[in-house]
Amino acid sequence: MNTQPDDLARYKEGQRQQWDSVAAGWKKWWPAIENGAQHVSKRMFELAEVNPGQRVLDIATGIGEPALLAASRVGTTGLVVATDLSPQMLDIARERANTLGLTNVQFLASGIEGLDFPDGSFDTILCRWGVTSLPNPPNTLAKIRRMLAPSGSFATAVWEEGPKGRPMASIATDVAREIFDLPSARPGVPSLSASAKNALEKEMIHAGFTDVRVEEMTLTLELPSAEDCTQYLMDVSPEFATLLSDKSSGQREEYRQRLAEKLQPYVTVDGSVQVPNLTICAAGRR
Repeated sequence: MNTQPDDLARYKEGQRQQWDSVAAGWKKWWPAIENGAQHVSKRMFELAEVNPGQRVLDIATGIGEPALLAASRVGTTGLVVATDLSPQMLDIARERANTLGLTNVQFLASGIEGLDFPDGSFDTILCRWGVTSLPNPPNTLAKIRRMLAPSGSFATAVWEEGPKGRPMASIATDVAREIFDLPSARPGVPSLSASAKNALEKEMIHAGFTDVRVEEMTLTLELPSAEDCTQYLMDVSPEFATLLSDKSSGQREEYRQRLAEKLQPYVTVDGSVQVPNLTICAAGRR
């Protein structure tokens, strides 16, 4: 997507405000999110061969992952720079780093466009579920490659498109369309492609990465109950927070009940909800 400077500035400011607004929700639900997501981070580390002493850049770190896990892996002789567009997300990431006693992490509030590190600054660059939300993914990948040291590695993860990628989000959107006047698609949002696995491999090779490896990985999101799922979505998703914030208590309750009904196939014997999600992990060398 070719983005004009004014359009890009407005897009970035909108993204910053949206993610600031759900930072507290991510902190609240982080144990549930990271219970599955940490397996993806570890696989990214394996693909990128993250080792002690390395310099690592984590783009779109949110409230600190996989940056903090990477900081534990590179040790005190290494360094992790964690960046995110949302200052409030980074405030929580700093708090978590302090709690964990990690002193080898630096935090920078910036989008990818604002990063001005010299070429070859990092041994590894990570971006977990952030590439497809960045303006102009091809240019972003080219910039990432330039910031890598010779033979350095980039590892990323993107969601598979459609219901296979994030079933709960897909079901929740369908329920919203049934109840509210919701458009069928969100206009103006940049996307890597409609075919995540093939497109990601193609874009990385086009950006100049070598030894590109792409694989599918399943992770499970577990929440206490089907009734909790609406609150989870409102807390962590800017889109659903905006969608439901101006609805009446009766409308939200109708939505909550309808979503809980649709999620019954994922409810376990103890009443918890376990939803398998499909993500694409990829890595390549400069």
